[in-house]
Amino acid sequence: MELRNRIVMSPMETLYGTPEGLPSDRTVAYFAARAAGGVGLITVGATGIDHQHPETPGGLQLGTDSGVEAHRRLVDAVHEHGAKIQPQIVHAGPDGLGPEMFGVSSIGPSVIPSYLTGRPSEEITVAQINGLMDLYKAAVRRAREAGYDGIELHAAHGYMMLGSFLAPQRNRRTDDYRGDTIEGRLRIVLEALAAIRSEVGDDFPITLRISGFERVAGGRPMYETAQVAPRLVAAGVNAFHVSGGVIDRLVSKMVNGSDDGDGLNIGAAAAVRQAVDVPVIAVGRLHDPDLAEQVLADGRADFVAMGRPLLADPELPNKLRTGGRVRRCISCENCIDSLEQRFSVDCAVNPRTGKEAELLLGPTAARKHLVVVGGGPGGMEAARVAADNGHRVTLLEAEGELGGAFRWACAAHPDNAPFLDFLRAEIAESDVEVRLGTRADVASVAALEPDAVVVATGGRIARDHEGTDPRAVIAGAAPAPGRRVVIVGGDLVGVATAVHLAEHGHVVAVLEPGRELAPEIGWKRKTEEMLRLDRLGVTVHVGAVVEEVVDAGVRFTPAGGTSRLLEADSVLVAGVVQADTTLFDAVRDRLPGVPVQAVGDATGLGLVRKATEDAARFVATL
Repeated sequence: MELRNRIVMSPMETLYGTPEGLPSDRTVAYFAARAAGGVGLITVGATGIDHQHPETPGGLQLGTDSGVEAHRRLVDAVHEHGAKIQPQIVHAGPDGLGPEMFGVSSIGPSVIPSYLTGRPSEEITVAQINGLMDLYKAAVRRAREAGYDGIELHAAHGYMMLGSFLAPQRNRRTDDYRGDTIEGRLRIVLEALAAIRSEVGDDFPITLRISGFERVAGGRPMYETAQVAPRLVAAGVNAFHVSGGVIDRLVSKMVNGSDDGDGLNIGAAAAVRQAVDVPVIAVGRLHDPDLAEQVLADGRADFVAMGRPLLADPELPNKLRTGGRVRRCISCENCIDSLEQRFSVDCAVNPRTGKEAELLLGPTAARKHLVVVGGGPGGMEAARVAADNGHRVTLLEAEGELGGAFRWACAAHPDNAPFLDFLRAEIAESDVEVRLGTRADVASVAALEPDAVVVATGGRIARDHEGTDPRAVIAGAAPAPGRRVVIVGGDLVGVATAVHLAEHGHVVAVLEPGRELAPEIGWKRKTEEMLRLDRLGVTVHVGAVVEEVVDAGVRFTPAGGTSRLLEADSVLVAGVVQADTTLFDAVRDRLPGVPVQAVGDATGLGLVRKATEDAARFVATL
């Protein structure tokens, strides 16, 4: 398989498939956009060999002959743009949803709980393993019939069928597939490779996705994959995709956050490359193109795999070649949390991810004058996309710089800054007329004679208690607090402020009256934030009744406790962001017949994802 560059798109679950587990129109449009963006090889996320054992609802499968045509349509769409494509072939094993979706028992190397449901699997018999090989053969035959350029065989992360057999902590067998020897654990992988080769011969490329180091007590040691790599090559592996970590509900060890560092699996990938003569693909927070380039230049891998960066910017490969401005992933974990919150992957910084066929953006046939009020993420996204489409845009911002409330979010979380930089640079190089220091009202908007209006003025912050706004502290607009700080409000604002202050040496406590911390984010991001709070020694009370703010601190009642005084040098009150459609309502009433849209927090808290999607949806209608 010859690729046009060394960038591989990592396999990622999207839940875009049809109820039958086949590529949908949405699936095709999503992958076609990445192919058009210039990636060399696309690896489709987990594609099952048995349609009755899916890993996820909406996941893909190659378990039936009737699905070949749907896969061929996907392959043709990708090939049309010059990329190669391969499915990641899996059997979900103990981690499948067969019991929940089809009433069939899940099977694995041993009686072990599913990472997703906690429900235990049955131990697969030798006869069932033999039948499993027939499923692998049939699925790969269908992949070749569909026109795929090869396949990736999944045996990583200590989960699904092959990965579970390789994991000592999950494989407790005592037969020939026993988990306490390398030979026993490896046996089923070698059998799967032999079965596949017997079906498709030697000229159909097989990539093996395998962990280098799984970073779990009792798991595979970091040197094992390099030890067995030559045997795997002899069995038919043409390339290795070396990942790391193990699966859990939050994919926290497998899909890593910014605190985990970059280039997590480079050493393991390099070790495999030093042991074999076939290509090795490195993966694991290679978000920085300069780092990815250095990995290749140093000879530590032959290809680099990127996942989330291609959600954020499908044009990343083309832009690296031409010098275009890349929209960087900010590691906000929205894409992971969206799987549980919305049962569909989306991207906070790229509203078109998964909506490529829905949000059709391009040159307009009828140029209009769009007035945008507010220069936060929603306003800037609306302005830049409308300008790209050929519309005339006037952007009004009350402050002396663009960014809105997102500026303090970048100060609190520097990982956010690349998106703010991207938006500002895009606006600066566009034809958007930007008027800073201009506080708009209904009369000034109407005077511009707009054909359409976007109101991106943010929400209203409601507070039950007196105290300093944390945003002002982070932005440097309020005096620095003393050493002991109490933050009333444990939403994302309160949490981010607590992390920021604790990193700068303050002793911080957070009092959240509600039932959970940071309810506006999902559990992946929430857990990362709690880990930060824990490392920094921040104390957190949820279900706390805040009675009053006094000179000495805050009087409150902890959940299940009695009233007490929490002493503090400073008290910050985060407040609650509420919708504020005052200007929107006034403009809509003043300009009947003119399309007017409020975006972002103006219609209620929604973070960056809501702001950018609201903006893109409206601009697509112009």
